[in-house]
Amino acid sequence: MKPDPPKEVPNSVLAFPEALKELMQLRQISYRRLATRTKLSAGYLNHLACGSRPVPADTVIRTIARALRVKPEHFFEYRQRGLQQALYKSPHLADRLYDFIVADKPVPRDLKAVLDSARKGK
Repeated sequence: MKPDPPKEVPNSVLAFPEALKELMQLRQISYRRLATRTKLSAGYLNHLACGSRPVPADTVIRTIARALRVKPEHFFEYRQRGLQQALYKSPHLADRLYDFIVADKPVPRDLKAVLDSARKGK
């Protein structure tokens, strides 16, 4: 009999330690088992889940995500870093986003159209 396919899991909005613990619980996987799958130590994984180590590099997040059968984007910090890198490459866009996200200025029509079409494409 074939095993059940992995449950689809929406992206997490939790901090990395909580998201990792929640995902491990959902997948019913121990630190030792995850360590075997990732080639990371169980102790290090435990430190990550307890928040006593900083959020790991994207390469480590990708390794953990693969072992837990989710996309790396599941983890908020991974998405946040990607967004930060994209905005760094496009300072003009960063300034425009800052104006309406942080400074509460109205959204320009052209930017609103891009955001609306991106939302519809999900």
